[in-house]
Amino acid sequence: MSTDLCPRGLIVFAAALFTFAAAAAALTVDLGKTREEEPVSLGISRTDANRIELPETIINAFSSSGSIDVKIIGRSALVRTEDPAELIILTEKRRLTLLLSPEEGPSRTVIMRDEDPPSPDRAKEATGSIEPLPYEKAITDLVLSLASENPPAGEISGEEQKLTGSLLLSHRAEMASPPFSASLYVVRNSGSEAAALTENMFFDGPETVAVGMERDELAPGESGRVFVVTKRGHER
Repeated sequence: MSTDLCPRGLIVFAAALFTFAAAAAALTVDLGKTREEEPVSLGISRTDANRIELPETIINAFSSSGSIDVKIIGRSALVRTEDPAELIILTEKRRLTLLLSPEEGPSRTVIMRDEDPPSPDRAKEATGSIEPLPYEKAITDLVLSLASENPPAGEISGEEQKLTGSLLLSHRAEMASPPFSASLYVVRNSGSEAAALTENMFFDGPETVAVGMERDELAPGESGRVFVVTKRGHER
């Protein structure tokens, strides 16, 4: 059964630096040498988000795999899957089929371009020197400000509430940089056994565009920070 992927997906921040995982290991694919009906095979990271950029705006993406996460922003699709999957991307100009093969290793950026010579900016991307997109910089700056030692004025004294199982959640601070808003939460494991954290625990509708976690598992009594970024007026 084909699953229509909501433009929600994941943007993953590195645990310590809160940089975008999809900004590493660039690869360039020349679409001018590929017929539209032929699928394109791509090796991607199994554990981190991967950025796939096309020459034109992406309209939609869908897959028969239920384990794939996709976020569509303009010309880019941020993709993560642990299992091999087929991803079909529709743009203003083409229908592109990608055969994704997850591999161990860092996240990958794939630049899909037409056969025309790349611009200086694209040449920079092809060599791995990638400038962050405006929305990436805005979100990263917002989270870094929220994660600083001096919390912003929007500090909140939040009481603990049950998240799931033995995990308790408290809302500690928030900060806005329109159209984005970031919230800082602290999650505490009140149980006697280790508890796993996943990004999906913190996605709440299509307005959630990014989740960053300090750790993906908490030992008994341990706490960790979680950053959730939302965007007002989100449109598919």
